[in-house]
Amino acid sequence: MQKAMNSLKTKLIVALIGSNLLVIILFALITPWKVQQRFIESAKQVHYQNFARMIERYIDQKHSWNTDADAARLARIAQHNRPWPPANDPEARKPGSQPLNGPSFQFALFDPSGRNIIGGKTYQPGEQVDQQTLADADPITINHEVVAYVLPSGTPPLTRTDTTYLNTLKESLLYATGLSLLILIPFGFWEGNKLVRSLKQLTTAVEKMSAGNLEQQVDINTRDETGRLGQAFNNMNTRLVEAYKQLEESHATIVKQAEELKELSIRDSLTGLYNRRFFNEEVDRLHQEALLYQRPFCIVLGDVDHFKKINDRFSHATGDQVLQQVAEILNSSLRDSDVLARYGGEEMVIALPGTTPAAAQELIERIRSRIEHHPWHEIAEQLTVTMSFGICDELDQQHFEHMLVLADEQLYLAKNAGRNQVRCLRLKQLTH
Repeated sequence: MQKAMNSLKTKLIVALIGSNLLVIILFALITPWKVQQRFIESAKQVHYQNFARMIERYIDQKHSWNTDADAARLARIAQHNRPWPPANDPEARKPGSQPLNGPSFQFALFDPSGRNIIGGKTYQPGEQVDQQTLADADPITINHEVVAYVLPSGTPPLTRTDTTYLNTLKESLLYATGLSLLILIPFGFWEGNKLVRSLKQLTTAVEKMSAGNLEQQVDINTRDETGRLGQAFNNMNTRLVEAYKQLEESHATIVKQAEELKELSIRDSLTGLYNRRFFNEEVDRLHQEALLYQRPFCIVLGDVDHFKKINDRFSHATGDQVLQQVAEILNSSLRDSDVLARYGGEEMVIALPGTTPAAAQELIERIRSRIEHHPWHEIAEQLTVTMSFGICDELDQQHFEHMLVLADEQLYLAKNAGRNQVRCLRLKQLTH
């Protein structure tokens, strides 16, 4: 990053100095040229006024130039730089007055019909020009009547005073350019360092944000563009952090709601135990693991004895309380790795991974005894509750559903043998 910042600083300094230097050089070159052009335009205007006065005086004295002799005489006056009016005319003695026509600057003169009187540098005396040429020329009027048209050609010479002024201006601009460079170079370094410091702060803050540390603020020490950029970054970061916090809160709420919905979808609403669908999915996985690693695995089916009589004698509400209490006894007697579910009605199912048939039968017998000796009279007087259980431990089956069928067969045998007992497929029956 430091290398990139140094490269950026160099580029900024070069750009600042280069752009300002270009402006200074262009100013130093263009300004004298523009001033010179203004001087030339002013000189043209002065020459035009002098030339126009000469024409006016000539017409005033000669009245016309209709004859070839008059036109030739006027042409000779302009060609030989003979000033008109005469030397005793005070207008001729004004500072900056120049000859009317010279080698580098001449006037072409046309009569109102477009016939050339003085050819200038382009036209021949007597040549007829079109109306477009007359439209580009400057008219000379006497008593509100156009008596001639004048068209300048070439560049008028500047006076010595004008030339001296222009040379002085060029020298002054040259000195100013040198002085500007002396000021510009350290200013460029200072401004470049300031910009790089501001950009470095922004770059560091952005890199930290990309690394996960969103809360970033940069120092604002100026009111220029970099200061406004820093302020905009701080405002953006504040809004981004607030939005991210809201997003995290929304995400946490969604996750919580999803977990609650998942629990609702896999739980029995009355007992809070897992439902049949979840049991089938989970036990299928446990059964496959037991087959793969050849570990003991048992499935137990239990049924509340005479549950219909309990509902009929004590009410369905009492029956619901019985199921809830049975679920609590079962749940408190099992490990976290065991899976307990309400399989339907008053029937409960248990998966015991890693449990041998003997251990399973001993565990279920303890549960049966707890249920039998539970103080059911606290729910209803004369209420007694027992459960019968069937256990299957045959793991050499490809599907756990077959184990459920075998466990159900053992439960059926327990029911027919008098209820309130545990039957296991390969072990001797245990009764109370």
